[in-house]
Amino acid sequence: MNAATLIPALAIIFSLGVLPLSILYFVSKTKAKKMDTLIKVVELGGNVDAETLKMLSDGGGNHKADYKSGLIWLAIGVPLATGIWMESGIEEAVFGAIPMFVGIAFLIAGKYRLRESS
Repeated sequence: MNAATLIPALAIIFSLGVLPLSILYFVSKTKAKKMDTLIKVVELGGNVDAETLKMLSDGGGNHKADYKSGLIWLAIGVPLATGIWMESGIEEAVFGAIPMFVGIAFLIAGKYRLRESS
C-alpha cells in the first residue's frame, strides 16, 4: 500500500472504530461520576431530590464538554480532509474540512465559556 491509499483507509478505520468507542467511553465515564456523587450524597445522609438530580444532569455550561466535542470533530475532520485532498485534490477537500471547522468552532466556544465562568 502506498501513502495515497493508506491515509484514507486509516481515516475510515479511525472514524468508524475509534471515535464511536471514545464517545461511548466518555459517556460512560460521565455517568459513573454522577452515580458516584449520588452514592456519596446518600452515604453522608443527604436527600436525593429533583433539584439535586437536575443539577447533576445539567451539563450545558461545561467548557470541558465543548473541548471534548471539538477534539472529536477535529479527529474526524483532519484525516477525512487529508484523505480527500490526497485522492481528489484541494477542490473536493473543502467538503472534508467541514468537520474540522465544526471542531474549531467547538474549541472556540469552549474557550469563551471558560472565560465567562472566570
